[in-house]
Amino acid sequence: MKKLKAEEARALVRGLLGKDVDVRLNKGRNKIRHYKGTLSEVHSHVFVIRLRDDIFDRISCSYTDLICGELQIKPQA
Repeated sequence: MKKLKAEEARALVRGLLGKDVDVRLNKGRNKIRHYKGTLSEVHSHVFVIRLRDDIFDRISCSYTDLICGELQIKPQA
């Protein structure tokens, strides 16, 4: 995956607002979590994904996570 710039990351997330997404989150030390949910909120520095079928009901992520590659987000097929 190519490196994103800040505005590209924000545009990507804004385009997915309200859509179902697959999320891959690298939590470090070989801990990778996969989530399915809906991108529910977009703010200036973070965005919120409402999860389905998980212990937690939502996660908040920063655009920095997306730019650094710790977070991968794509629309569900």
